[in-house]
Amino acid sequence: MKAWKESASLILAARNGKKFNRALPPVVFQYNYKLLCLKRHRNSSFYPESYVFPGGAIHPSDADLKWHELFRTFGFDTNSFNFLIPNTTLRPQIFQAKPDQLPKEISLRITAIRETFEECGILLCKQVKRDGILSNWANTIPIPQEDIQDWQTKVHEDATEFYKMCEKLKCYPDLWSLHEWSNWLTPTHFKKRFDTIFYIACMPSMPYSNYETTEMEDMKWDTPKDLCSTPNMIMAPPQYYEISRIARFECLENLLDFAIERSKRGVELYLPIIVMLRDGKLSVLPGDCMYPENPSLTEKLIIDKTDTTIAEFEEMSHVKNRIVNFDLEFSKVIVHNFDSTEGHIAPMPFEKVYIKSLEKK
Repeated sequence: MKAWKESASLILAARNGKKFNRALPPVVFQYNYKLLCLKRHRNSSFYPESYVFPGGAIHPSDADLKWHELFRTFGFDTNSFNFLIPNTTLRPQIFQAKPDQLPKEISLRITAIRETFEECGILLCKQVKRDGILSNWANTIPIPQEDIQDWQTKVHEDATEFYKMCEKLKCYPDLWSLHEWSNWLTPTHFKKRFDTIFYIACMPSMPYSNYETTEMEDMKWDTPKDLCSTPNMIMAPPQYYEISRIARFECLENLLDFAIERSKRGVELYLPIIVMLRDGKLSVLPGDCMYPENPSLTEKLIIDKTDTTIAEFEEMSHVKNRIVNFDLEFSKVIVHNFDSTEGHIAPMPFEKVYIKSLEKK
């Protein structure tokens, strides 16, 4: 069996109607959008009670070739999907093609859209092909709320129902509104691991949402700054890191423009390597000067530096791309002298405060 499951997550940003006040000083953040996070159930076997983006493991039905038939009914041909493939030959292994299946650039987007609908009732589909095939903004189609909840239950119980739903509602998943953002692989010391592609989609207004209560306990729309700085809000490292990056953009339109252009370069696999230190631990990421050369994706690797403090380890590092976790107080992302090979922006240096009891969960 493979050491991990492949999955797709969707970073969903929606305009909140707020307008910029140019009279405010530049140090005051004026986000005109919010991000969606879902709180995993306390009984979850993976990051319980943590806030994550909607998403989940790919299902065989997401890669079924019959999706081509559905897309053809809306006028899409094979060339229509070329826009989903970045201009690079260096692709992470999650995109490796498999025989008799859709290209992963298609199937993983279907996974992200299906899981987002299943978990929070937001259906990123279209019923009419307009303006060619390119639509940078994501939207939903009008469906009665009771029908949304019925279909959510069906799709949750059987992923193959998602295709049937699209046929019934005469709609297609809007693959072109999802832009490649990042790729994270769970560290090697975890028993349960996921190789996850993160997409980002931007919506012109806040959609109706209804979270699924079997897997989730709560749903939160908030600005990147507030998500990163809210005390005791448990967040998995990839989410914390990516929201810290998105926080650089106060304007949704600028975020979307950046996402579109950056996605043309593809993504790099991020496998965090844990470093144990005297007063905490940190995860070094690709590009960090302390990151091992060509680490194994399957063999357990934890770097033991317990004779060194976090501060001492910092002084030893001239290039930093890492997430630091202090034992008792807070987490923070540190990026210094680092240039992303995938054209990404550096995260904001927020501090995430936890009480000890929450951090141990």
